[in-house]
Order: sequence, then structure tokens, then C-alpha cells
Amino acid sequence: MRWFVISFLVVLTIALGASYSSTLIYAFMGPWSATAVEHDGGLTQMQFGQNLPRPSWVPIYPGSWVVQAGTVTSARIPGGFHSLDLGTRASLDEVKRFYTAELTAAGFVVEDRGLMSLNPMTAAMLGIDGALFGKRTATDDQIDVQIRTPDGLIPSRMLQIRWRKISETPVHAPAPIPTGTDRP
Repeated sequence: MRWFVISFLVVLTIALGASYSSTLIYAFMGPWSATAVEHDGGLTQMQFGQNLPRPSWVPIYPGSWVVQAGTVTSARIPGGFHSLDLGTRASLDEVKRFYTAELTAAGFVVEDRGLMSLNPMTAAMLGIDGALFGKRTATDDQIDVQIRTPDGLIPSRMLQIRWRKISETPVHAPAPIPTGTDRP
């Protein structure tokens, strides 16, 4: 029975693409949550499901479907790190126009980051078609929209939306430059 289910999911993914098959898998799994204990004893709460609440300023592309959503909160990120994965059959340009217009109307400064720092071959291998980044400093909000490449025989693409508070974004210090005494 297990091999039948696995074979069915592989065929489904090839035929319909990751967004359709992932939607079915997550719907079958249902919502779930977990708690992690950090090295300092603090707790990190994680929640996943297709119907998690989201702010009204997080736009849903028309005609898209929710694949999965998640929220992670901890002492260092009390506002949470939120994610929403959507499936759609829309083109890259349609998605970019929609999210640029909606986020700009919500007060965000939106930047089209294209393929980010990836070359076209690497982006294609990773399934990345484009990325938008928005900041609204008045409310301390930032949002990223990663647009994946279409896949499947009935092409669909995944939209991966992530948002959090700007002030809770980790700042990474540059690595120290080795001196003569630090070298092996």
C-alpha cells in the first residue's frame, strides 16, 4: 500500500507539478504545531496549516490556492516569521504587476530583485523565476515574494511569501579578518 501511495504522489507531481501535489499532501496531513527548545532554554513555537491567519496587507493572488502557511515565534522574534505558499497558473509578469501594485497601495516600497544574485542557469536549476522585496518602515514590516518557475505537464508555479518585522531581522556581523596570529 505504501508503494502505491508513493508512486501515486510521484506521478501526480510529474503530471501536475509541485504546487498541486503539495496542496494535496498538506491537506491530507492537516494543521500541526511543534515546540523547539533553544540552546539557552528559550522556546520556539512553530505552527503550520493551510488556514493560518494573516494580516490584511498580505495579498492573495486572484485565482491562486493556498498550498501551506507557517508561523515561527521565539523570544528573539516575538512578532514571528510568517510564510504563505500559494499555487497559481499566472505568468511571471502578471504576478509581479499584481504584487507590486498591491504592496505599493498598502504603503510598501517595493523593489524588483529579479533573480537576486543568481545567474540565469543557477536560478533555472533552483526553480527561481523572480523576487520582489517590500519594506514599510512606518509599521516596521517587510515582505518578500519569491516567484518560482512553472512545473508539471499542466504548468503551475509556486509563490512563496514571507513577512516579519524589520526590527526583528537578524543582523549578521562580517567575519573577522584573520591576522598573523590567527592563522594556523
